[in-house]
Amino acid sequence: MANEVAATQRSLDADVQDSINQMMNQENGLKLPANYAVGNALKSAFFALKGNNDGDLIQVAAHMPEMKTSIANALMDMVVQGLTPAKTQVYFIRYDNQVKMQRSYFGTQAALKRLSEVHDCWANVVHEGDGLEIGAEDDRLVVRDWKPTLEGLDKEIKYVYAVIEMADGTHQHTIMTFKQIKNSWSQTRSKGAVQNKFSDEMAKRTVLNRAAKNILNTSDDSDLVVGAINNTTSNEYDDDQAAKDVTPKKVTDLIGNADTEEPTPPESTEQTETVEPAEQEEPVDTNTDESSSGEIRSIENMKPGEKQDKDTVNDILDGLEESENHKGDGDDASSTEEGQGELFPPDVHSKF
Repeated sequence: MANEVAATQRSLDADVQDSINQMMNQENGLKLPANYAVGNALKSAFFALKGNNDGDLIQVAAHMPEMKTSIANALMDMVVQGLTPAKTQVYFIRYDNQVKMQRSYFGTQAALKRLSEVHDCWANVVHEGDGLEIGAEDDRLVVRDWKPTLEGLDKEIKYVYAVIEMADGTHQHTIMTFKQIKNSWSQTRSKGAVQNKFSDEMAKRTVLNRAAKNILNTSDDSDLVVGAINNTTSNEYDDDQAAKDVTPKKVTDLIGNADTEEPTPPESTEQTETVEPAEQEEPVDTNTDESSSGEIRSIENMKPGEKQDKDTVNDILDGLEESENHKGDGDDASSTEEGQGELFPPDVHSKF
C-alpha cells in the first residue's frame, strides 16, 4: 500500500512538473511569479492532500484514476496561478470521486496580481453603524468615503466592497449587499455552510471574485492564467446551479485524458424567474350569473397558446349569452381580487 501511494505521488509530481516546463518553454509561454518554487508548492500540496479532513486523498487516488486526474488538474491550476497551501492560499476539497482546489481570500488576491493589468486589489467589510458614501464617476460606481467604527466590528455585515487598483493608477469599485452575497453562497456546493462560519473573509473573497470578472475575461494575459483562475472559481459552485454574473464557464482541463474523460457541460447561468401565482378560477355553474362572470374572467385571463376543448368553450359562450339575457335583474356579478405574489428579485451572484 505504501509503495502504491508513493508511486502515485511521484507520478503526479512528474506529470505536473513536465507540463509546467512545457508551458514555460513555449513562445510567449507561462511566466511564474518571482521566487515561486514549483517543487516546494507541490510538496506543500501533497502534505495538504494526505492530511485532508476526508482522509489521505493520495492513497484513495492510487486506486481511483478519476480522482488522480482531478488532483493533477487541481495541482496544475494551483501552480499556474502561482499559489501554495503553505501560505493558506488554497485548500483541497473532495466531492465524491473528484478533488477540487479552492482559493482563500489571500489566494484570490495573489492570483489577481498575476495579471499584468492589476497592481493591487483588496476588499472591505461594512458593518451596521459604519458610514459609507458612494457615488458615480464616468458612469462607474465609486466608494467615496468609508468610516468604520470599533463598535461596528461585532455587528452584522451590511455591505462589502472590493477595489482593484489597475496598473495605470485607476481604481475599479464593486459593492454587494450582504443579501446578495448570501444568495451567491446558496449556490455553492456547501450551500453556504462553510462561508457562514467565516463570514468576513469569505464575503470579501466573493466580492473580489466578482470584481475581477470583467478584467479576467478581457485580459491580454496568458489564457492559461485566466483559465486557471476561472477554473478555481467555478469549482465552488454546483454544475447545475451556478450563480449568474459570478461563475464563468469552466474551461477545458489543463491536463488529463481528453479521449477518455467526458466533457464538462457548460454551467447554467439561467436564473429563476419571478412568476405570479396562477389565479384560481371559481367553480363553473352555468345556472347563475355569478358563474358566468367567473367564466368571463377565465377567458380574459387565458394566456396565449393555452388550449381548451371544444365543449368547454361552447359552455362558456352559452354562459355569456345567458348573462346578457339576465342584465337588469338587479344581480351584479361578483368579483374576485387577484392574488399578488411576493416578488423575489433575481439577484444571484459569484463563483466570482
